Amino acid sequence: MVKTILIWGKVISFKLNCLKKTKKGKMQTIGIIGGLGPEATQLLFKKIVDKTPAEYDQEHLPLMIFNNPQIPDRTKAILYNGKSPVPELIRSARILEISGADFIVIPCNTAHCFIKEIENKVSIPFINMIEATAQDIKRKYPLVKKIGLLATSGTVSSKIYHQKFSKIDMEIITPSEDEQENIVMESVYGKKGIKAGVHDYPGKQLERAGRSLINRGAELIITGCTEISIVVKQENVDYPIVDPLTILAEKSVQTALIPKTSIDYAHYRLENLPEKEVLEILEEEE
Repeated sequence: MVKTILIWGKVISFKLNCLKKTKKGKMQTIGIIGGLGPEATQLLFKKIVDKTPAEYDQEHLPLMIFNNPQIPDRTKAILYNGKSPVPELIRSARILEISGADFIVIPCNTAHCFIKEIENKVSIPFINMIEATAQDIKRKYPLVKKIGLLATSGTVSSKIYHQKFSKIDMEIITPSEDEQENIVMESVYGKKGIKAGVHDYPGKQLERAGRSLINRGAELIITGCTEISIVVKQENVDYPIVDPLTILAEKSVQTALIPKTSIDYAHYRLENLPEKEVLEILEEEE
């Protein structure tokens, strides 16, 4: 309780600091760690542009992408002790921060397994796509109890979705071991997969995997891999689809539109400070 009071005791001075350093009504700059993969990055950018309430060029949002396809594969790191993506993710985040981004998003579900390690190395906040998806589903589908997840084996094994949704009393179910390997992973990583630039065949396969989860009791399907978001579309299936990439785009636009001089912005920045910075602020106050 004392810590909470102290933190909020800093709101006024933090807000005034924001007012002194920024111009009136200046929009926030979105920073995107891209290349995980490049096509998903492109799709997120398009969704952000499409969802921005702009009537002319100057009303669109400032945005920068650091497209870094050399970031090691996240699933290989999680499942097979492959090279860690963390150093490259941190380097990418720091480049965006130095370049002027006000917050960062990562259009890759599996990369969110490492997000805490990255957050602690920069002073600007991240929008967590998994958290945003859980909040969106809780608001739009409050009666849903069982949700099907189509995601990489790295995301599935990490349980990041299971953990977030258990907190809101929703159960996550995933494909069988055979379906996960031979349909989901093959559709993403195979020679005829999405990362190889193929869409139609893996899209049909993944739609079938989604139907299998519905038949097992899932009430909606999360496309929990940004490559899957490219090919599985609501208009092509007769069961509800929730797309985290779309939610991330919406949340990015909402956040970027908070003027950097507003009280809301001051509160937002304070609430999203990494823990190390909050402790530094408290030490300074003392």
